[in-house]
Amino acid sequence: MLDRLEDQFARRVRAELARAMRDMIDAYEYTGEVPLARDHIDRLTALYQAMAIATMAVFGGRVVQMGKDGGQALETKDFAATMARIALGYIASEMIRSRITYVANTTRQQIVNAVDRGYQEGLGQFGVAKLVRDAVPIMTTARAAMIARTETHGAANYGAFAAADETGLLLDKEWISAEDERTRDDHALANGQIVAKDVPFDIGGEAMMYPGDPGAEAAQVINCRCAMGFVVRD
Repeated sequence: MLDRLEDQFARRVRAELARAMRDMIDAYEYTGEVPLARDHIDRLTALYQAMAIATMAVFGGRVVQMGKDGGQALETKDFAATMARIALGYIASEMIRSRITYVANTTRQQIVNAVDRGYQEGLGQFGVAKLVRDAVPIMTTARAAMIARTETHGAANYGAFAAADETGLLLDKEWISAEDERTRDDHALANGQIVAKDVPFDIGGEAMMYPGDPGAEAAQVINCRCAMGFVVRD
């Protein structure tokens, strides 16, 4: 499910990054300046909201279903609206808003760096603009995939955690690592770690409430593919 969500939103993130880059190149071509693209932060925020709402609905719903399967009587009438509210609150948090601003500023810096390289190659203003415009697909593909992977995984685990809070289920949580050569050593060592729902995991000495926790260092979050499982207490 995460792979499908990641692929879906990677395409949308890539389209927005490319649109913003082309707007900045167009402005540079005629003014010699590289401004931050108009509405880029607003459009990124809308994308992050869509990612969070879609992802939290799926993974929050899994927690509720797990409780029902365990024989718990849970009220789910307004669950979709509740998860949407939680998702919007998550995106409005200072940590996520800072990440959105960082993404937007990085988009602009990529164009500034590309323009500098064009000048170093001796190209004039219109030649530089063409060079950078042609490079947009290369500059956006891998980056969009990284953003979508990081944000959908973080939202999925946050949504599962929030749903557990909303239901009032007595749960322990388990860190589940992606078991392959790309997994960080800290995350591989944490595989199978079980703690109470409201207790942070110990990941390489850093306290993390869930995989993708935006309060953690970027080195523990970016491109993370770990998941969080729950165990209903008897």
